[in-house]
Amino acid sequence: MKLTETQELTMRMAKAGYESYSQYTGHKSAVTGDNLPKWEKLPGGVVNAWFAAAEGMTMFLANVGKVEVVDGE
Repeated sequence: MKLTETQELTMRMAKAGYESYSQYTGHKSAVTGDNLPKWEKLPGGVVNAWFAAAEGMTMFLANVGKVEVVDGE
């Protein structure tokens, strides 16, 4: 599947997040202690989960500092 430019950027962010997590934990799962595979060896479902996390962080950062206007009733 061909990714859009935005999706490609999000995927790069997902990979950076996974690699940072992996490095921080000594390349072991913080939950099970199992060795973590390199990004390229991850199952699709795990890649999709990291993509979703990166997408969520992007949306959070896009909304930081925005003030919600509430209609006073």
